[in-house]
Amino acid sequence: MKPKVKRIDMAIHIQEICAKYNLTVRYQTLKDKQPNYYARPATKEIHVRPTKNTGYYVSTLHEIGHILGDYQGAQWGTDYAGLSQDKIILTKEIHAWIYARKNALVWTETAERVMRKAMDSYGWGEIEKKIWKDTTDRCEKLEKVGA
Repeated sequence: MKPKVKRIDMAIHIQEICAKYNLTVRYQTLKDKQPNYYARPATKEIHVRPTKNTGYYVSTLHEIGHILGDYQGAQWGTDYAGLSQDKIILTKEIHAWIYARKNALVWTETAERVMRKAMDSYGWGEIEKKIWKDTTDRCEKLEKVGA
């Protein structure tokens, strides 16, 4: 059984990543009923909720993924030539989630549920689901060998 990761460890992990890459974090109050997460790659800024639980943690990693992950901002003009706007969004979203999955201290059923709900809202298709499965399989193999 994997050791439980404490909320404070998740919060510190987020702060360490943001400090290392000079990302600005703006926190949404927990009083707001509806979460409002977003990233601004051009200014290296994320807007997130405080790391109160696993769902908030992986959602924050996802937003960081929009800045540090593959197929994000800087590649816009070259990697996306000929793709529809919907396909560009799906590509950016799945790769931001891949960043979250690869960098999370822990990936739980809650994390998976949050990711799937988000991707469902974008109408992800078989290509994105295969990319996700392949990534998850690789991550699980690495976790088993302790890498």
